Amino acid sequence: MILKDEARELYKEEFGKAKTRIFFSHGRVEVIGNHTDHQGGLCLVGGIDLGLTAAVAPNKDGAIRVVSKGFAPFLFHLDELKLKKGELGTTIGILKGILVKFTQQGYNIGGFTAAICSDLPAGSGLSSSAAVEALFCQILNVLYNDGKIGAFAMAKISQFAENVYFGKPCGLLDQIGVCYGGLLFLDFKNPDDIKIEPVEYTLPLHMVLVNTGGSHAGLTAYYASIPADMFSVAHNLMGIEQLGDADMKTFLQNVSQPCSGVTDVAKMRAQHFYDECQRVKEAKKALEERNCDTFLQQIRLSQYSSQTLLNNTFAPGHYDGSPQQAIDVANGIIGHGGCRIVGGGFAGSILCFVYPDDEAEFKKNMAKYYGKKNVVSLHLDPGGAREVE
Repeated sequence: MILKDEARELYKEEFGKAKTRIFFSHGRVEVIGNHTDHQGGLCLVGGIDLGLTAAVAPNKDGAIRVVSKGFAPFLFHLDELKLKKGELGTTIGILKGILVKFTQQGYNIGGFTAAICSDLPAGSGLSSSAAVEALFCQILNVLYNDGKIGAFAMAKISQFAENVYFGKPCGLLDQIGVCYGGLLFLDFKNPDDIKIEPVEYTLPLHMVLVNTGGSHAGLTAYYASIPADMFSVAHNLMGIEQLGDADMKTFLQNVSQPCSGVTDVAKMRAQHFYDECQRVKEAKKALEERNCDTFLQQIRLSQYSSQTLLNNTFAPGHYDGSPQQAIDVANGIIGHGGCRIVGGGFAGSILCFVYPDDEAEFKKNMAKYYGKKNVVSLHLDPGGAREVE
């Protein structure tokens, strides 16, 4: 939701009266395609109507001043872009990474003051970090580059900031989802020429997000183990750069071969990759044919694969409050719908697809476990990160 009045009021409280511009950057939901982007795979991703709204004013003193409800404010200058101790994995780190990459690519940078309001739960699996990245990219794009930087270029800058200055080894899925918006079919086989195809969502199924209340904070090592395992299969077992460089048949011909550098867990995760990419194709076809049964079947199979092969539906020893627990609760009351984990995994949210007649009752029952504010209906946002006023 775009929170114009709240952002302006926060700006006024913190910085005084000024003529501000309003920017919005939404989160994204991975409809299907869990941990496929970093291996050259396929995914369906959608920009959603939850996000960050910023009231922003440029300045001429080279300072970056940011305040955000619920988080500590920060201030630094454009001649202080080197990461300081403790800034890795923070919003300051992200912003410094964006500014560095803007400079490296010959784009203009400048100071600004921003007050940010959000209805996007941090650490919930909806890519709050990518939403922050896209927001700052768009602010710099509009204020200092005449809005000429395209969505894909900003997604790449955002990925750089997250990888190097935030310390999270993500692919481009999250950043493309928040920079473009709408529902997209993505093919990551060629990282320099990613296929981005808009897809129309016409199914009579409503999306409901259940935020388990857990956070991805402190789970980066678990998250990073998944691409590391998949790369070990690609490099050591198959002699390729990424899993997407070979087909399922080639993988099956090699998977039983002994290899000291590849664990059984890594092979299971690679199996998930190949199966998941096929499910993405089937789900896309089902959307085009308005086939709810096939679409829901792929959603359920995706969840089962994340649980049994990818092993990312809860952190070891932490089933209580996990996405897996939420899936188990939801499956008992969802009726004819389907649900799956979203995002990097181990903590965060689940995405449920329910028929309209079942939505109210489903949300009511899930709210008994997770609270009303953590069970919300989602709608696709077609706009991407943008200036709205």
